[in-house]
Amino acid sequence: MSVNAWQRALIIVVVVAGGLATACSDVLTRQGETGAVASSGTAPAAVGIEMSPSYLTIENRAGLPLVDVTIAIKSVSGLSFTKSIPRLETGAKRDLALSELRGNDGTTFSTQFQRPKQVVLKATDLVGKKYEIEVPWKP
Repeated sequence: MSVNAWQRALIIVVVVAGGLATACSDVLTRQGETGAVASSGTAPAAVGIEMSPSYLTIENRAGLPLVDVTIAIKSVSGLSFTKSIPRLETGAKRDLALSELRGNDGTTFSTQFQRPKQVVLKATDLVGKKYEIEVPWKP
């Protein structure tokens, strides 16, 4: 069976287009979302964040202890209120009252004065892997 010039050109275009589509896709390098609660990724979330009207609950699911954990609530006004946790053991849950989070000037977070927009968690595990999770506020 012989292939004419038109068929050869079509085969080349299909192969090149398929290669470009694969190269430009993040399917080969993508790993599951790490961090968001109820993420739709293939890997389980490394850190769980649960929200209630007066508490945040942080759960370490990473498999290693987390160090230098910083949890922040970003408000609609642009202000950020943070709390640092030096270490969170594997499988541990930590409840944080919203009043434990403080702004740059030392003021405590209060839903009476600030409307929360999102929760941001940054942490590092013992082998140096960094985690940064941003979750929209949904108590």
